[in-house]
Amino acid sequence: MLLVLPLIVFAQNQPWKVFKSTHFLIFYKNANESILNEFSQRAEENYSKITDDLGFNRFDFWTWDNRAKIYLFDNQKDYIDATDDPDWTAGRAQFSNKQIQTFITTRGFLDNVLPHEMAHIIFREMVGFNNSGIPLWLEEGVATYQEQNSSFNNTNLANIIKQGNFIDLDSLSRLDISSQKDQEKVELFYAESYSLVRYLIAVYGKDKFVFFCQNLRDKRNITRALVLVYSFKDLQDFENSWKEYILK
Repeated sequence: MLLVLPLIVFAQNQPWKVFKSTHFLIFYKNANESILNEFSQRAEENYSKITDDLGFNRFDFWTWDNRAKIYLFDNQKDYIDATDDPDWTAGRAQFSNKQIQTFITTRGFLDNVLPHEMAHIIFREMVGFNNSGIPLWLEEGVATYQEQNSSFNNTNLANIIKQGNFIDLDSLSRLDISSQKDQEKVELFYAESYSLVRYLIAVYGKDKFVFFCQNLRDKRNITRALVLVYSFKDLQDFENSWKEYILK
């Protein structure tokens, strides 16, 4: 459904138009209707998949006035000018108001950027917006796990671990990725984050991961959740177990 709204956001001069679907309000400037139809269809498919993966599908929070908002900039320059993000980013999610910002020409727009940013919001809705017990690697790992064309693989990560160049879990938990200028370190952070989440789901199953997320929501302590749900002794035991899995 196409509407034109007299809405000005992000200091842009041209009014945004809006395309509506069941769970989304998609704001755009110059995207054509075929792009918007495909985008909204994929957004709805991703919503169903991610909520199912995270055990969040018992509730329907994203309807009517509670729909998520997606702002589609026409190109990277407009996106960077509006958000002031680093030039290696392709999208961002604002959890509390269910808002995603990205741009149409970004690589992997439908397969990677969209599900990644959606997963951020859905995950945070589940575990709590202000939950201090959620490390960034877990949040980014969950989001990256939803990407459909992930380039991460165990072989490359195994070589990095063997060389001793991986980021240990304690450092990974403290790393401020938003201020990083080193592209290799950024890529390693995402590779390890994805791999840690994939390990938990692949080895122990989705149901346990859902229980893990629920425990994080209620107790707000990741070490306690890992010990209770997965029987790891502590974070170091979790890291060692993950490395053994990668090096097999």
